[in-house]
Amino acid sequence: MTTSVTVWGLAPGGPRAHAAAHAIQGAHVAQAAHATQTLGNGSVTDPNISYVGRWDLSSGTAAVPNWTGGYLQTAFTGTTVKVKVRDAVNFYAGVDGGADVFYAGVRGTVDLTPRPLPQGNHTLRISYRSGDTVFQGLVLDPGAGTTAPQVPAKLIEFVGDSITAGALTDRLALDSYAWKTGEQLGMRHTQIARSGYCLVGKDGCTGLATQFFKTASTGDRNWDFSRYQASAVVINLGTNDIGHGVTGAEFQAAYTGLLRDIRATYPNAVLFAVQTLKKRYVTETKAAVSARNSAGDAKVSYVDTTGWLTDGTDYEDGNGHPNESGHTKFAGRLAPIVAAKLGAAATEAAAVAPGAPGDPNVKFTGRWDTKTSTTAYTPYWAGAYVRTGFTGRTVKLKQRDAIDLWAGIDGGPATFYDEAKGTVNLTPTPLSAGNHTLQVNYQVVAGSYHGDAVFQGLALDSGATTFTPPTPKKLIEFIGDSITVGTTTSQNARTAYGWLIGERLGADHTQIAQGGAALVDTADDRMSLEQQFTKLNPNAITPDWDFSRYQANAVVINLGTNDVGRGVTSAQFQAAYSSLLRKVRAAYPNAWIFALETFRGRFVPETQAAVNAAVSGGDAKVSFVDTTGWLAADELSDSVHPNDKGHRAIADRLAPIISAKLG
Repeated sequence: MTTSVTVWGLAPGGPRAHAAAHAIQGAHVAQAAHATQTLGNGSVTDPNISYVGRWDLSSGTAAVPNWTGGYLQTAFTGTTVKVKVRDAVNFYAGVDGGADVFYAGVRGTVDLTPRPLPQGNHTLRISYRSGDTVFQGLVLDPGAGTTAPQVPAKLIEFVGDSITAGALTDRLALDSYAWKTGEQLGMRHTQIARSGYCLVGKDGCTGLATQFFKTASTGDRNWDFSRYQASAVVINLGTNDIGHGVTGAEFQAAYTGLLRDIRATYPNAVLFAVQTLKKRYVTETKAAVSARNSAGDAKVSYVDTTGWLTDGTDYEDGNGHPNESGHTKFAGRLAPIVAAKLGAAATEAAAVAPGAPGDPNVKFTGRWDTKTSTTAYTPYWAGAYVRTGFTGRTVKLKQRDAIDLWAGIDGGPATFYDEAKGTVNLTPTPLSAGNHTLQVNYQVVAGSYHGDAVFQGLALDSGATTFTPPTPKKLIEFIGDSITVGTTTSQNARTAYGWLIGERLGADHTQIAQGGAALVDTADDRMSLEQQFTKLNPNAITPDWDFSRYQANAVVINLGTNDVGRGVTSAQFQAAYSSLLRKVRAAYPNAWIFALETFRGRFVPETQAAVNAAVSGGDAKVSFVDTTGWLAADELSDSVHPNDKGHRAIADRLAPIISAKLG
């Protein structure tokens, strides 16, 4: 039996509160983990807990939801669940998609299931209303645990003031048009909003033109935007600026700048500039949108709200705050506009057959060419893989011409398929009926090996479908040569230290590496990673890779082994290393970068000097890693390349170093 539990609440503040249960309409989270998934412990750092919004997780024992409308969700097994809170707090809790119950002024360990649930799988969502707003973890049945929830792929962010925060309504954030729009669209949603806030910081009013980029509604700590990417952003600002002496020119300049800066933060999001309900700074808002359109940003739209709400019936007061009915009307008008802009992609995705290359539930890790062909996606570089969840009892892989590949099901050992082609049956013995996961990766196509590495889709049982698989929250990228590829190991990229470290740390991983690659670009045509790091294909100068496709949390560079003997001077090497560090930092603004000493000790002073120069230049997230003594003679297959044992030894040394920096 499958059941779900939902828990949510409201953001801090607000004059009133419900004391009884109220039904919530909208999308609820469904559990999508399979039976073999590792159970989590319900702690603040449990990777199976998904935090939506700007949560501060730095303490490790108390998660703090910054701004308004932040919530968390997870799935769990067993029959009961309790939430640990510190001091008195208010929140809402709902069980199995039913009515939400308001918990007022509770503290300690709060029982959310006084009547035990049926045995099975459940889901949970929590958001706090007011009080000591910290989440300290869950208490589950003995032997029970959390599993990764199935969460919507898209996220919509709302930027605004008290109206966006839902001020004066009974349930605040949950009654606001922002929450209602997100639920209506079936998207994750965040509300970067606070009562009294302006667009322009002036005359004592906090300006969201700058505060939007911060972790909390107060303070100067920058938010780590690698934590999530918005698919759409709705801005509703200007109502409060009029009372703080903000001129039209100031407002227009600030709005244009905010749209520009949000675009830099969310390269693929659709942006909506909403006319304020009181019609303030309309001309300036339109002009800001026009300026961005003229600059080539076609994904910015102005939203005219004229006539959406009626005075006297849809407002709580005379200052422009909608009541619950008004927020519902607002969401009813806004949601179709957002859906229409996102609709082309959504319609296209809906038309894709389950398991096809364009299926949004099929996830591609690494640098895959998804544009040249809609029917055959090609992985470039080493260590790329494809992963999905699927239902039914069998799965087959559609291949074109012969390729060596590995396929693993339900987290089990990967099976090697030699020179596979056509429709490859990955389940000769049918699985039990239910949810399953699949991961496939191809032999590295380089050097003397030229298999046909393309993904043409999956063949599933009649009536079966795919679902989004549990996805790691972090990604580690490894940049290097044949050593990073895993040359001379038993399974090539799969038995290289980069793959091993990613798997050990529970992170996605990529290997931007090729045999024979060097750092410095010289006349001998040996591939230069300083040049090719930014490319889709290691062997082509175009096109550039689209770094908005993923963001790395850590990058490991292991280069210099092949630069010796090619006439590369110390000055050339150091300059190229510094250039590569700059390119990596530009691609991944928040990643920790590790510069490894090559295992043969080549260009060590120059590597250290490049790291020191980056740190001196203000980049505090760059480290030199001394690898002296990491490999013994029996851990090499020749004088250069580690064997399987050697790669395991590297992973044993390097994984704790990366883990310590990533926390």
